Amino acid sequence: MSHVINRRSWLRSAGLVTAGLGFSRWQEAKAEFIPESVVAEQRLFGEFAQLNSLPPDTMPALKARLFANENPYGISTSAKEALNKATAIGNRYAWMEFAQLKTMIAQAEGVTAKNILITPGSSDVLMAGAAYYSQKGPILTCRPTYDDLLERATAMKGQILTVPATAGLSYDLAALKAKALSTPGLSMVYIVNPNNPTGTIVPPAELAQFCRDVAPTVPVFIDEAYIDFLEPADRPMLGKLIADGLDVILARTFSKIHGFAGLRLGYVMAQPKTLQLLKPFTNGEFAVSITTLMGGIASYQDQAWQTYCRTENTKARDYTMKALKGLGYEPIPSYANFILFPIKMKTKAFEGQMFGQGVGIQTREIDRQPYCRVSIGTQAEMETFIDAFKKVVG
Repeated sequence: MSHVINRRSWLRSAGLVTAGLGFSRWQEAKAEFIPESVVAEQRLFGEFAQLNSLPPDTMPALKARLFANENPYGISTSAKEALNKATAIGNRYAWMEFAQLKTMIAQAEGVTAKNILITPGSSDVLMAGAAYYSQKGPILTCRPTYDDLLERATAMKGQILTVPATAGLSYDLAALKAKALSTPGLSMVYIVNPNNPTGTIVPPAELAQFCRDVAPTVPVFIDEAYIDFLEPADRPMLGKLIADGLDVILARTFSKIHGFAGLRLGYVMAQPKTLQLLKPFTNGEFAVSITTLMGGIASYQDQAWQTYCRTENTKARDYTMKALKGLGYEPIPSYANFILFPIKMKTKAFEGQMFGQGVGIQTREIDRQPYCRVSIGTQAEMETFIDAFKKVVG
């Protein structure tokens, strides 16, 4: 299928430009520590500003927003009720309420409240990890992976060392262990599990053993943003390693299965001394609003909603995997709320044409091979994605 789309058309078809949004307040980032991905996003905001005068009816809305790994089902009813109730004390800072959430997390994870720091999403602690460990020595990881911490560390003049992923684009723990224990001055090992953008996981027992072997020598930082999409029995319970005194750092977010992407809530578990090292590089717990915190407490207890979201995600993901395979594509087995698969078009052409069909996705190249990463939406949204995909690829 031939479909020419330029940047202006892409912005229109993506439904991302709305008259009067006032994006002109955004300026390109000049600060040296801001990663290139953020600078590029701000450049895009500049383009939005130039298109502000376009009437809204010329910009079709997206039929399926599948580019940000969001929860399409939203927050639970109990969380909404708690949020609404908390607006009555929205003039107050959260204070003692943090202890309630920490106590629940500690009981579930086998740690103590002193091992937990509440954060606005997990981005805060990723920034802190980049800021602190990039100044202490090289950071070791596998790629492809979630690059936010790594990009920030590089912008802060830190050094990133990598080992190749496995043939299935999973973390190669054996190679990581060998490199970690043979590299003098290494500051940290960084792992994302389930991994983003691949959706792959590391077997729980192997990851736990890796931490036991490596953490006595080098801190192990594990980003578990998507861990809640695994069935509880299949999750690596790494809090026990922290309880045993190992220097393991676990970053979690409410942005995914809890649906708090726009509300911003997360937490990190680590040794108390490690939290004290990271805390100066965060915005602190007071960056979390009382309304978000009370909604999060309710959501954390709402196991039925989490089960529902996880079950629906699995069904829609399985449908999409099967449909892609039926079209001759080879998606990577995913344990998260997105799928990565190789495509047969150049990334920008494919992305633009999908946006032209009203479907937002992400693309990237891995070893010069173009890939699409599509978030898992509702069943209807995934059917829309497959219909658009068929039109684009012919």
